[in-house]
Amino acid sequence: MENLMSDIYFVGLGLSKRFLTNASLEVMKNSDVIYADVYTSISCDLNEKTLREITGKDIIPASREMLETREKEIYKLLDSGKRVVIAVVGDPMIATTHVSLATGARARGHRVNVIPGVSVHCYMISRSMLSSYKFGKSVTVTFPVLDKLDYTPYRVIKSNREQGLHTMVYLDLKETGVMTADLALAYLRKMESDIGEKVILDDDLVVIGERLGCQDESVRAMKISDALNQKFGAPPHIIIVPSRNLYEMEIEGLKCLS
Repeated sequence: MENLMSDIYFVGLGLSKRFLTNASLEVMKNSDVIYADVYTSISCDLNEKTLREITGKDIIPASREMLETREKEIYKLLDSGKRVVIAVVGDPMIATTHVSLATGARARGHRVNVIPGVSVHCYMISRSMLSSYKFGKSVTVTFPVLDKLDYTPYRVIKSNREQGLHTMVYLDLKETGVMTADLALAYLRKMESDIGEKVILDDDLVVIGERLGCQDESVRAMKISDALNQKFGAPPHIIIVPSRNLYEMEIEGLKCLS
C-alpha cells in the first residue's frame, strides 16, 4: 500500500505556559498524535498533565530511547496519514535527535514543519545582558560515569576564553536527577584542580539562571567562590562563564545582576 503524505510538526513550547505561542497551541490542537520530549529539558509548569489539559488530547511521553531508536513507529503513523507533533520545552531544533527525525520523515515524502519556541539559550543571553556577539561554543557539564569526569567543559571554556568569548554551560539532565548550579561548579573546580591551567578560578564571575521563564526565576552574577556556598532554588539551572575581557557596558550590565 502506498504511503500517504502527512505532516510532522516540531513544536517549541517555550520555557513555561506563559511562553506558549498561539502557533504552537493551534498545531497541537489540530494534530492526531502528540509526543512530549521529556528528556531534552524540564519546565516549572509544562509537563504531560498540563499539555493534556491545554490541548484536550492524549500526550505520549517520549524518552531519548523512543525518539532515537523507535523512529519507525513515528514514520508508520505518518505513512498512515496521521499528523504528528513532537513537542519540546524551549526550541525544538536545539537537539540533533529532532533534526535526524525530521530528515528521516522528509526522506519518506512527508512535510516537515518547525514551530520555534523561546529557547533557554536566547533567554539567558538576554537576561545576562552580555553581548550576544561574544558567545562561543556551548557545552554541557555531565554527571561522572563510573566516577570519571568528562573534561570537555573545561577545554571548551578554556578555548572560548582564549578568544575573548563567553560560554553557555548547560547542566546534565537524567532520569536519576537534574544537576544543580553549585554541583556543576564543583565539578568544574575539580577539573581545575586536576588540570591546573587557571581556567576556573574562585574569583571568576559566573552568571547563574534558575527556573528561567517561571514566576520565581532568578538570574544572578557572582564569584565562583560565593556560588559554591549558595543555596539555589529548584532546577532547572544554567550557567554562563563570561570572558575575562568584558566590554564596559557588559560590566555595567553584570552589576545589575550582582
